[in-house]
Amino acid sequence: MSLNSEQRAATIREFQENMSRLGLTAERIGKDFGVSGSRVEQIITLKSGVLEYPWIIRAYLLSKAAAQGVELTPFTALRGNPHDYWFLDGDFIDRGEID
Repeated sequence: MSLNSEQRAATIREFQENMSRLGLTAERIGKDFGVSGSRVEQIITLKSGVLEYPWIIRAYLLSKAAAQGVELTPFTALRGNPHDYWFLDGDFIDRGEID
């Protein structure tokens, strides 16, 4: 499954807005996952080549927002439970690991 150009642009914007609301940089997120900030940039610009990675970052942001009491911009394409999507590996997402 792939997103159309409008969905891609919206998802990238939503990642950027939510990171800003949480005061997070790609470098900070990368540090939490043990990867470089440039790797996180690849993921949030939907260029990682791994469908599950944006969902992992989404879950991370949702968790941070809940802990800080911050309301995020809703994700329009990355919504619902990733386990409901046949093309995603839910167990992979649940592990929350990025290479």
